[in-house]
Amino acid sequence: MCRSRRVLAIALGFSIGVWSLGDISTLAAETSTNPELIRQEIIQYGVGANLKLRLADGKKLKGSLVFLAEDGFELRAKPKEPPRHIAYSQVTEVKPTRLSYRAKGQPDAIEARRTVLGLGVGHHIQVKTTTGKEYHGNIQTIDADTFTMLPDRQTSSVEIPFSQVQYVEQNLSIAAKIAIAVVVVVVVATIVVTVILVKSLQAINESF
Repeated sequence: MCRSRRVLAIALGFSIGVWSLGDISTLAAETSTNPELIRQEIIQYGVGANLKLRLADGKKLKGSLVFLAEDGFELRAKPKEPPRHIAYSQVTEVKPTRLSYRAKGQPDAIEARRTVLGLGVGHHIQVKTTTGKEYHGNIQTIDADTFTMLPDRQTSSVEIPFSQVQYVEQNLSIAAKIAIAVVVVVVVATIVVTVILVKSLQAINESF
């Protein structure tokens, strides 16, 4: 009886450990912040940007950036609501509310740039330009009017003006897809093993 309980405890402990891996990274993000980096990032997005924030206390906010100040900024959650002042020191993460952009008619260079900034350097993306060219690759640099990316299976970078971006969005690399598949398999296998162990132990206990 005691032995079966120990086995059950080990199985449940293993399952909890796997599930808690994501919580550790979330906790680290919630408890660390660099106000100056956050300030620079928000300035890059600019007034008018629709942003989503994670605060140091774990809360999440969404809204439109309406004002920038030295110590913080104002975010309006809904059109008819008054803006809320938020200090840069309160924020641990800031991203555009959407990490994809598709032009409706004439390309909007500001919105295209905000999307590329949100995806970030190193991110694997797919982009189509107004010239009809389409690229899949990693972002290398982001400037005021252009960004560079290294297309897959190429050794030379390409520079793309934001004013020529027809659409840009995330495109998972093969390595990222494999990593996600591995995590899913591990989680599913852990759940299956735990369920089998629990049912086996229940059957053993009922037999006594």
